[in-house]
Amino acid sequence: MSKTSFGLFLALLLSNAVVLYSNLDWIWLRFPAALALTFVLPGWAWLLALNWLHTDDLVERIVLVIGLSSVLSALVLLIALLLPGSFTETPNLIALNLATLTGLVWGMTNSEWRMRAVTDESSILRQNLQSPISNLPSKILLILLLIIAIAAFTRVTRLGYAEFHEDELENMRLIVRAYKGEEYAPFLDSKGPIHWLLPAALWYLNGWVNEGIARTPFVITAILLVPLMFALGRRMSGGRDSVGLLAAGFVGVNGFFVALARHVENRALIVFWGALAVWFAYRYYRENRFSFLFFTALTLAVSLIAHPNVLLYLPVFGYLIWHKLRAEPETWRRQWPWLAAAGLIFAGLTALFYVPYLADPEIGLVYQYFAGERVGEALLYNLVWNIFVEDTLYTTYYHAPVLVALLVWLLGRHLAQWGWRGWALLVGLSAAIISTVVAPDAWIIANVNLAFVPYALLSLAFLALPRTGIELKTIFLWFSLPLGALVFLAKDASNHIQIAYTGWALLAALALVDLWACLKTADRRPIRPAQGRPPTADKTEISSPRLLSTVYRLLRGAMVVYLALAVPLILFYQYLSFDALVTTYWQAKLDSVNNPHSIYNWLYGDIPRPRRAISNPRLAGWKAVGYQWASGGLSGDFRSINESFAVPIWYTLQTPRSCYDDPQNYWVRRDWKGWPEEEQALPGQGYTLTHIVLVDHEPMLHLYQKNAPAGEPKLLDVEAYRHPFDRLTTPARMAQDEIISQPASLNFGDKLLLRGYDVPQTVAHRGDLLPVTVYWESLAPMELRYRGFVHLVGPNDTRWGQHDDDPACRLLTTEMRPGQHSSRQFRLPVDPATPPGAYQIVFGLYDPNTLQRLPIWDNLTGQSPGDTVVLGQLTVSN
Repeated sequence: MSKTSFGLFLALLLSNAVVLYSNLDWIWLRFPAALALTFVLPGWAWLLALNWLHTDDLVERIVLVIGLSSVLSALVLLIALLLPGSFTETPNLIALNLATLTGLVWGMTNSEWRMRAVTDESSILRQNLQSPISNLPSKILLILLLIIAIAAFTRVTRLGYAEFHEDELENMRLIVRAYKGEEYAPFLDSKGPIHWLLPAALWYLNGWVNEGIARTPFVITAILLVPLMFALGRRMSGGRDSVGLLAAGFVGVNGFFVALARHVENRALIVFWGALAVWFAYRYYRENRFSFLFFTALTLAVSLIAHPNVLLYLPVFGYLIWHKLRAEPETWRRQWPWLAAAGLIFAGLTALFYVPYLADPEIGLVYQYFAGERVGEALLYNLVWNIFVEDTLYTTYYHAPVLVALLVWLLGRHLAQWGWRGWALLVGLSAAIISTVVAPDAWIIANVNLAFVPYALLSLAFLALPRTGIELKTIFLWFSLPLGALVFLAKDASNHIQIAYTGWALLAALALVDLWACLKTADRRPIRPAQGRPPTADKTEISSPRLLSTVYRLLRGAMVVYLALAVPLILFYQYLSFDALVTTYWQAKLDSVNNPHSIYNWLYGDIPRPRRAISNPRLAGWKAVGYQWASGGLSGDFRSINESFAVPIWYTLQTPRSCYDDPQNYWVRRDWKGWPEEEQALPGQGYTLTHIVLVDHEPMLHLYQKNAPAGEPKLLDVEAYRHPFDRLTTPARMAQDEIISQPASLNFGDKLLLRGYDVPQTVAHRGDLLPVTVYWESLAPMELRYRGFVHLVGPNDTRWGQHDDDPACRLLTTEMRPGQHSSRQFRLPVDPATPPGAYQIVFGLYDPNTLQRLPIWDNLTGQSPGDTVVLGQLTVSN
């Protein structure tokens, strides 16, 4: 074992010790250990075993350590998740340890094999291929570090300030469901579980979670995308640092990548992994390193499990492999075993998830989602304008025109290979493309949208160019295929178009370097007198070249000035949209709306409404509510106004919201326009304002309680409750079942198990509404929508109260999964004419079509009470 391997082994032991034995309050120690186990040690161990994939470049090595770690961690966590049993701290830690240990063991036991397998040495030596990558000059490194620092600032600033969005909470709640042992949890989403497995790993290892911790995997990959694009730009441009820097810069200021870095979702991951797969595939293509096909297949498989959008990347790699085989047919015999093995790796890993996923009974809902909301039912669409709308929303209108202009320049430069025919083709197709934006209906013929035609023709023409390199064609496919599919084949592309921006950034970088070189070269051409005349002749003939030289200088200066102005404006907009305080953003929006001379409108045209963009700051102060709830300061059922239902559920530690319109608590969120009108009706319905939650020293939540005594509302500053609430969010606490006052084990027809119930009252008055809560576990899939009933029964089986409803709140029996837990509060009305005396509370389930009740078996007594069960006794008084 080498010293480095031994050091990694010690780091692994130390990280485990910190996770297992350190105090949960020591986040300064536990969180770095969690990061090391998930994002550093697995990749480092394997890269040592694989001879660093034959790169000495420091930037590439850093990217590979974290990038490969993220891929390996995601894979082993997925395997641990799919194994039978709950996905808790133990399988999580074991999986991550195995990811590192296998790399260390492989490096110790297979040193001779890896030198043969990682590269086809004989092929490389025969072709005398030299890598274009050399050590970075200090000036280039400083510029790259500056770009990374700027990108990190926009992505990391106040990362944990905003509360979880409802989309993020869908993923966080799936972590909780997996922790509880719901083995179908990985299949409940429209995409794979990768994007919540990495936050789950950090959560479990750290011991508790907050928004910043959960978003860390995405901000890491979003920042790392910047140096990765630098490395990829250098390699695919023949070692030109300028291309790498510009590609990194375009990615660094891209608002999509800023927003998605701050969001618990898969898109930051698949964009980074897609670029990493291109890096692997290009090394295979350029250097005959056939084993790099393995890493390409591994990365693409994990990416595809994360989101099906990665399907749009696959033709790019197919094209690169096809071109390799076409250009070097003599290498087929050496390549086919590697290609077959890589294909098996890709197919096997994707099947690991997608076979059970496609066999899941809920897959029909996924089909409905894609057919209804994403792909739609039409064959073709035209969402070209959506590119500019979404790009303006995330990066301002200073950004897309630059990318489009540079793309046009690049196309023109290469189509010029065909002389005037190439220029005519570009002008004609450009005019047609413009018409798809300004007159989109003109392209709809016989109810078929043909707007894709000029784009497809232009793409095919570019790919057919004889003297354009494979690198540029590959990058063009990386950009055009995903964008074209989303724009012309999807009903709602929205911000999913961001997957095309890595390829677009590289194209823009290549175009800008080429444009600058052309202007600079033209400016330096010597101005010569006409042939056969002395230098003292009439100088009017050389005025035109001098004028052109001046124009070239002005153009270069205009480019510099534009970028110098646009980049700070873009960065300020991104800070305002994603990093600022919520009250700051609201003030900017109000100024944009109410001030006819608003500087925001002058600079940006408009400020989008709050919550319009992903990761727009959202903070209402729910942690103050959650801490009060956990400590007993608030109790009873609740509903919210002007807030997504998922948010208060999460921040009350997974407490279900009320099924009724008159809960004990109503919580009202203010937005940028003020307090919602629905709040005005609450006092008239018997609700009293008892608490006000402050955010940035301004009221943001009003908490109402029913029948509470009037008084001065209590002020709760959310900043005082952030860390106390975060410490409550251990995985076990978030997955904790409700506390049941009356445990039971009553089997209803082998369909549902009554785990227990709550009957908080034993005495009631006539006209009262008695809460009765039941807790369930589903035993089998059900095709019938069963109903539950609770009766108040007196002597001679006289019924004095009744409530029938679904057994569980907002979950039909036809939607229940075996093993799934649920609950419902029934409200049993006591008839005003009920005579004083003793009564029984009787419960049962029935088929609403036939009114036939389900038989009951008591697992605790080994007897059957029949088709009803007595939950308790109630005394009715005057």
